[in-house]
Amino acid sequence: MNHTAKTWSTTPLLALASAGLPALCPPCVQAAASMSPEQAAHAAFPDADRFDARTLRLNSDQLRSLDAVAPVRQRGELRLIDAWAGSRLLGTLYIDDVIGKVEWVTYALALSADGSVRSLEILEYRETHGFEVRTPSWRKQFAGRRADTPFRFGDDIKNISGATLSCAHLTAGVQRLLTLHTQLTKLPAR
Repeated sequence: MNHTAKTWSTTPLLALASAGLPALCPPCVQAAASMSPEQAAHAAFPDADRFDARTLRLNSDQLRSLDAVAPVRQRGELRLIDAWAGSRLLGTLYIDDVIGKVEWVTYALALSADGSVRSLEILEYRETHGFEVRTPSWRKQFAGRRADTPFRFGDDIKNISGATLSCAHLTAGVQRLLTLHTQLTKLPAR
């Protein structure tokens, strides 16, 4: 091999190296919040005149019972926002996180006073792929779902190619929250 061919074949590599590492790495996608929990509460319950927020930390027994319903990695701490119109409870908004593929997905599940799903909002999606879970057409599959009427990912809740784990984990998260809501509403009032 002659010297000219060797020099020529390394020239593109030298050009890339001199351009710096950013030329070799694609830009990172950064998470962006689509709405705040307060905005989600107002959107889900537009007739509400009062919102009462609280935090619920699940104990190990609660976590085990929910894992039996739908095992998915969750943080174990939820924010609940009760929506009121006068003295009438309109429903509860649950703010939760599930793991997508490798990053946390923060979502808001609005349940009517009867325990049925009013809406699902994706508040923050941190993954680099699968943003389609934010689309209204995918999220509306959950509307009207209840804890007493089981639904399955892949059958009742459709998958999005490229977001399979996020779709599956969000479905499991909704199932867990519906079950938790049923448990909480059966507790005696304090």
